[in-house]
Amino acid sequence: MILRKLFCLLFLLICFMQTPIAQNEMVTTTGEAQVDWTSDKSEIQVKKEAELEATINAIERAFGRIVIQGYSTFLQNLTTGKLVETTTVFNTIAGSNVKGEVVGQPLDIRFEEIEWIGTDAGKKRKFRDIKCTVKINAKPITELTPDFTALTLDCPDPKCEQSEYTENDPFFLYFQSPSPGYLSVFMDDGKICQQLLPYRRMPVSFHDGIPITAGKEYIFFSRKTEFAVVEFRDYVEEYSLRTESPIDQLRIFVVFSATPLQNPVMAEGNPDRLLRYSEQSQGYKLPREISSENFQRWLIYSQTRKQDLRVMRMDITIKR
Repeated sequence: MILRKLFCLLFLLICFMQTPIAQNEMVTTTGEAQVDWTSDKSEIQVKKEAELEATINAIERAFGRIVIQGYSTFLQNLTTGKLVETTTVFNTIAGSNVKGEVVGQPLDIRFEEIEWIGTDAGKKRKFRDIKCTVKINAKPITELTPDFTALTLDCPDPKCEQSEYTENDPFFLYFQSPSPGYLSVFMDDGKICQQLLPYRRMPVSFHDGIPITAGKEYIFFSRKTEFAVVEFRDYVEEYSLRTESPIDQLRIFVVFSATPLQNPVMAEGNPDRLLRYSEQSQGYKLPREISSENFQRWLIYSQTRKQDLRVMRMDITIKR
C-alpha cells in the first residue's frame, strides 16, 4: 500500500512537472507594422497588409528573424541581435518565412490612421499610413527527426564511417530508410553548394530524387560491382575530396522525401575550381552547383511546402 501511494505521488509529480513544459510551447506576443495607404488601395486592403506584417513582426519578436549566412540558417534575436543556428522547418506568411505559427484567432487588433508631411518629387505633400498593433498566441515550428540512416564513408563499406578526410580521399555515402521515397544529396562549403545526387548523367526522370526502396541498403559513389547499386551503375560518379585551404569544413545535406522533390536549378560547376588541367582534359567535371545562400532559400521553401520532407546535416573536414 505504501509503495502504491508513493508511485501515485510520483506519477502526479511527473504530470505536474510536464504540464508547464507543454504549455510553454505556446507564447503570447505582440507585433506592429506601418503600411503606406496609397491611392490605388482600399482601406480594407491596407489594413489586411498591415495586419499580416504585424503578425510576422510578432512571431519574429517571439522566436527570432531568419538570417541566411553560407550553408547555415540562423535565427536572430530582435532585442539582442544574437544569432543562433537553426535547422527548424519554417512557416510562410505573406511571402515571409517565420519560425512560428498563430494559434487560434488574434487576441487583439488595433488600427491607427497616421498622417504625415513628406517630400515627393521635390514637393511637400501629405501622406497617410495605417499602423496595426496585434496581439496573438503563437507556437514554434520544429523539424521532425529523420527516420533514415545516412553515413559518410571513406571506403565503400558501412564500417568505414568517417568525418575527417585528407585531400584526395574518396568519398562514399551509406543510406537506408525504413520507408520508400526519393533521395537527393548536396555538399556545401559555405560559398558553393554542389549536388552529388542525383548523378549528373541520370535521365530527367531522376532529377527530382533517386527512388529508394524501403529497407534496402545503398552505398553511393562507388563503381565496384559488389557495392554499386545495380539500377544506377551506368550513372555512377566517383568523388575524391579537394580543398583550397589547409583545412576546410563542408556540410553534407541528405534530403529525403516520400514523394518526388523539385530540386533547385543548378549551374555547371567551374572546372578551374579544384580540378587540375590534366583532369579537365580527361573529361572530369565538378558536380552542378548553386550558391550556398540560394540553396538555403530553396531548402526553407521546400520544407515549408512538403510535410514529408526530412533533412539530415552532417559536417566533415578535409585537410591538406
